[in-house]
Amino acid sequence: MKKIKSKKSLIAVVAVLLVVAFGVTYALFNTVNSFANNFDVGNYNVVTKETFTSSDNWLPGETIDKFITVVNEGDIPAAFRVKYEEKWEDSEGNDITSQVPSDAVSLDYIFQNHWFYDEDDGYYYHKFIINSGETSCSFISGITLNEDLMGSASCEMVGDSYNCTSNLDGLSGAHYIITFTKETVAYDKYKAFWNTDLDITQEATISLPEGRTADTLQVGDEICINGPTTECFNFVRYDEDEDIVMLSKWNLNVGSNAKGTATNLQDSDVKGNVASGTKYGNVAFSGTNYWYDGSDLKPEYGTSYPADVYDTDYNDATGNNYSVAFYVENYKNLLESYGPMIKDARLLTYSEATDSSIGCIGSSYSCPTTGFITNTSFWLGSAYNRNGVWDVNSAGTFGYYSSGNGSTFGVRPVIVISKSDI
Repeated sequence: MKKIKSKKSLIAVVAVLLVVAFGVTYALFNTVNSFANNFDVGNYNVVTKETFTSSDNWLPGETIDKFITVVNEGDIPAAFRVKYEEKWEDSEGNDITSQVPSDAVSLDYIFQNHWFYDEDDGYYYHKFIINSGETSCSFISGITLNEDLMGSASCEMVGDSYNCTSNLDGLSGAHYIITFTKETVAYDKYKAFWNTDLDITQEATISLPEGRTADTLQVGDEICINGPTTECFNFVRYDEDEDIVMLSKWNLNVGSNAKGTATNLQDSDVKGNVASGTKYGNVAFSGTNYWYDGSDLKPEYGTSYPADVYDTDYNDATGNNYSVAFYVENYKNLLESYGPMIKDARLLTYSEATDSSIGCIGSSYSCPTTGFITNTSFWLGSAYNRNGVWDVNSAGTFGYYSSGNGSTFGVRPVIVISKSDI
């Protein structure tokens, strides 16, 4: 998918006109709520919804809210794609796109895990089928005028466009035009109709225990995400944003003794450091004591132990079987490919493990021998001292390893999702 363009210094300020198109070009500022159906037969009825929020003045650095979604109001599953084209014209209608800095205006992309970008045809494809009654997400949230505009600039709403003034000769009175082309088609026809090999699939569902809702979860409740594989988790708590914090039910099948091919997916046989039997899924926490700098903790990790030191910003995070973070990040990406937005992916902290709702006790180095917390042995994301990392053992031992970097335990990620995704 395209990345948002960087905002570098500009040398131009110009009048801005934004338009959208589907068959007919409409002014962006005249909100278009629907368009003619691709198929006017049966119960195929997919409607475009556009949200546009403007102010009387558009200043450098400010964003015009812009969302483009479709709603399936029929009973035939649909596929959806969008593309856009940008163009600059001078006051006489001549194309001057090549003369204007490429980052004069940027689109603010969102929900990138819900979209494919095809460089061959320039379309953004919604990854998931839009079933009856469902609404797609938007691939953008707004359009931003570069905040680094040089010289004096002011933009005022006049009619259906923003007219901007500039002190730069040659571009005063120019217009920026962005044209959106939106297409939907019956799902079972999309590959032939659009001549694409991209796979649009059913979005994964998130299932809760019977009788539970996103607001009534209790510690230990099992939550499952059903995609190409079923990945299950145990509810830990609601965080300060009321998001849902979950601990993976099992360790990931990764590390120096992965069970067969490492998949970065959970496996009930991957126990980490077990007392007997095959120790599948052993992973060193990191290749170095990266949280320690000379004689003290690095400033970003606080001033005292236990210190939360799980971090993706260190040398071993690129992955060479020494980085726990590498496997956690890969797992996050795999889950997001199923559809849900993962707000955070990390390791369980010392404070979470020793919370009374879970029951590990730091002073006695013990955890409950029943329940979800000790069905595997795994790393926590908190350091005991400059050499040690806390861990939970499947035998109910809560401890740390003084040679934490070379020792090996399992990788059992914490995943955070929004209530709105359930």
